[in-house]
Amino acid sequence: MKKHGHYCKVCGEYKANEKFSGKGHAAHICKSCASLSPEKQAEQITVNRLLNLPWRLLKEQISWLKKRMKDKRPEVRALAKEQYEMRFPPKQLEDTDDDFDFLDENDFIE
Repeated sequence: MKKHGHYCKVCGEYKANEKFSGKGHAAHICKSCASLSPEKQAEQITVNRLLNLPWRLLKEQISWLKKRMKDKRPEVRALAKEQYEMRFPPKQLEDTDDDFDFLDENDFIE
């Protein structure tokens, strides 16, 4: 089923046509989000994009996600780190001594 209205890329919602200004339709930014500062708009767009990432990422998306992990904005940085760790969990270094029995030099029969 087709959604009614337009999609706002800042807040990530579908809103009625009346919620967009004349130029807002093409820019995909509603009136309420257009009143925000450009820095806040950029932060919300980034957060929205991080939340809507697909599970399987392309190389470009992985690169973009890694760059967001070093972002100066703490909310973006924390969310990017969470998304990255969820998709690529840190590898646990297991102690291999418990898993295998290794033979010493003295165990060989001549």
